[in-house]
Amino acid sequence: PETLVALLGLDQVAAMNQDPSPSVRQLAATALSRSGDKKYAPQLIALLKDGDPEISRQAAPGLGKIGDEAATAPLLEKLTGADADGRKAYLEALRDGIGTRGLVLALSTVDKSNVSRAWFQTDQIFKMIHILADPSGADALAAYLEKAGHIHWQFETALALAEIGDLRSVPTLAARLRMDEQKIYSDDNDYELALKRDNKERVVDARMLADLAQIHGDQLAQLRSGAEDALIFWLHERRAPHANGLRALAALGSTKDLAALRKWANPEKPFPLEGQQPPFPEEWEIAQSALRYVGWMKDQSSWGVMQKMLRARRPDLDVTMEAMYGGGVAMLGMALRAVGVGASQGFAEWGDTKAFPLLMTYVEEPKENEQSRMAACEAMAWVARDEDMVTVAEKISKYAGEDKKDQFRRQCLLETLITRSIPGTSEALLALLVPESSYEVRHQVARAIGKAGIDAKVEAALFEKAKDERLANDAVLALALGGTPEVAARALATLSGQSRAAMEELQELWFRSFGYWSHEDLEQGHIFRFVDNAEAMSRVEFGSTPQAWANEQLKRQFDNLDYDNGPHSFTRVVLRNKLIKMATGQDEAQRSGAIRALKFMREQGVLLTLRDGGGPAAAQADAAYYELLHPLVAQGVKEFAKEDDPTH
Repeated sequence: PETLVALLGLDQVAAMNQDPSPSVRQLAATALSRSGDKKYAPQLIALLKDGDPEISRQAAPGLGKIGDEAATAPLLEKLTGADADGRKAYLEALRDGIGTRGLVLALSTVDKSNVSRAWFQTDQIFKMIHILADPSGADALAAYLEKAGHIHWQFETALALAEIGDLRSVPTLAARLRMDEQKIYSDDNDYELALKRDNKERVVDARMLADLAQIHGDQLAQLRSGAEDALIFWLHERRAPHANGLRALAALGSTKDLAALRKWANPEKPFPLEGQQPPFPEEWEIAQSALRYVGWMKDQSSWGVMQKMLRARRPDLDVTMEAMYGGGVAMLGMALRAVGVGASQGFAEWGDTKAFPLLMTYVEEPKENEQSRMAACEAMAWVARDEDMVTVAEKISKYAGEDKKDQFRRQCLLETLITRSIPGTSEALLALLVPESSYEVRHQVARAIGKAGIDAKVEAALFEKAKDERLANDAVLALALGGTPEVAARALATLSGQSRAAMEELQELWFRSFGYWSHEDLEQGHIFRFVDNAEAMSRVEFGSTPQAWANEQLKRQFDNLDYDNGPHSFTRVVLRNKLIKMATGQDEAQRSGAIRALKFMREQGVLLTLRDGGGPAAAQADAAYYELLHPLVAQGVKEFAKEDDPTH
């Protein structure tokens, strides 16, 4: 359409608004809507009234973009009179044409003659606003917040503002934390009864405040002033403080309730007894989160507590998963696992190198719980110096035997290299990518090699290993994670003719490789590499079928970023904000990578904002936005269960 408009000029296109051809009238509606120029309001109004519903819907965004009463009155009339399907189509046209501003405008057309219908029409629009996450709609949302009425819609509006990083959300979020859902929602209808049964609003509220603190690190004093007391109120009102509230206080740098946080991290209640029956004492579940966040706050008096928790197991006690299932120590083992995970994550957040030997000792002890030892291996990545990473590599070589205990130690220590990749380690790790290693170790080695990046020598060795059927998937995984897009595509192509089961295994290995992303993964460009390689692999065809699963499985992991996934990680809200800054920055490579990532993540609202915002990002964002709205259909993509963190 833009090419035709450029040839003809907008004035000539506008004159075609009554053309006999529906295609020509649709071109006029699309072009004039994109322009949003007030002088074309008469033509857009005529097109809005066109008998062809597709033409009418294409004209709607233009009138919404013009925004004055003369332009919006016929649009609002059209929306108000539409049936359910027509209304949905007009809402989608407004969303795709002008984003959140159009959807907020549509809120005024909600049918208030029926309370139930009004609720569900408003809910329909807010769901679209949340998915869109359009930064250019911030002012429209802030204006609507002043007249939102019902507390639920106030909260939904503030949540939408927080999702795009806008601090105007904070007063409403803080106010909502003080409100009991049992008191603010009625028993008169099903939709409010559902909200009374579900305390998600305040849980999500706290998570948004934590995200805002990470986005606006230079305005923490303002954030503390607005939200600190409300968070503390909510944490103490609950029977057990929620991890999101603790995370928010830590992100805010709040010390006002530090005494309580210390107490939660170091319960006075003794550990469960051997043979003790359920339920699991909640003090130890709380301690896991509290230990992480006293570490985040670098609370000096809590260092010894974290150290004590790593040493809490009696020397003769076995709390491995196998022992917990059969030895009558389930409750005690779960408590020791919880504090082991919490202390490890606390040390990781703190980042002090003094924790490295403590964590290494914990990792090497085979009677400790495997899950908490894995958390300790991840934590070592954030406390290790360069020479400590050499120690990790030496330990991996030391535990090269086939004994199950050594296999787990090796698998665990490889997690250190995966969590925080160290360039130059790939060649040394190749020696572990052999058929004699366990499946788990081979998978970890492949990920560690890929995350660290590969040079020509390692690349050649991996292609050679890919010829061995036993190692093919792991070698291709390493090449897909660490190579260039061309290398990733060529590696996948070597598997043409593999069985369906083998390809589904590779899909899952690829999917599971992205359970954790850190700020460093973004800053060092690893995420851009994964996106580019997934795109390249998805263009590889086996027979006549593109291997689109590479794209889809990575997209699903981006969709799993609602919660933070460990120390030094980020949520989607924080990642979105970081990508916006990169996309509007001066570094051309970062700008291009950020826009490619935003398209891959289906961040429609951000791309719309960048497209219409001018500057060096506009043209690339425009192309990305078009491609996003005209996707290819993916085939052959298998579903894998998510590994949910129960603390969220």
